Amino acid sequence: PDVRGYTLGVTVDPVRIASIKDFGTPEQVAARVVTAEVNRDGVFQVTLAKDPVEDSAGCYDIEYISDGKRGKKRFGTRIYIQDGFLYVLTVQSKEAEFDEAREKEVQACIKSFRPL
Repeated sequence: PDVRGYTLGVTVDPVRIASIKDFGTPEQVAARVVTAEVNRDGVFQVTLAKDPVEDSAGCYDIEYISDGKRGKKRFGTRIYIQDGFLYVLTVQSKEAEFDEAREKEVQACIKSFRPL
């Protein structure tokens, strides 16, 4: 299968808060993610694709669509804090290639990224 336009990245940053809940609810964190994305150079519009959710391990999952000069892209993120570090997994796909099979693949990847 053609997998061009599909990327995955992980960032880890030290933080002073103990829990993602100290940063806000899933909706508040999603609003911050969307605001940060829309303020990037070349991004015209950002919309949530689904309501943000919290899983049983305390991870926040956020899915949004970013429309910019480089095209329309779908992002899936999983965010959590553990032992003083913020962990963020971001999966990016071209929106035109985000079909049902790609969605299942992305969701499986996101769900597998969890605290140990």
